[in-house]
Amino acid sequence: MELLVFTVIVALVVYGLERNNHHTPERPHLHGSTDIQNRDNERAGTDLHAHA
Repeated sequence: MELLVFTVIVALVVYGLERNNHHTPERPHLHGSTDIQNRDNERAGTDLHAHA
C-alpha cells in the first residue's frame, strides 16, 4: 500500500514538472529595452572614489 502511494506521488510530481516544462517556451520573449545604461556601476565607482 505504501509503495502504491509513493508511486502515485512520484508520478504526479513527474507529470507536473513535464507539464510545466512544456508550457515554458524555449526562448522566452523579453519585454523592455536592453540598451539602458547601468547607473549602479557608476554609483558604486563614485562611492569608491569618494571613500579613497
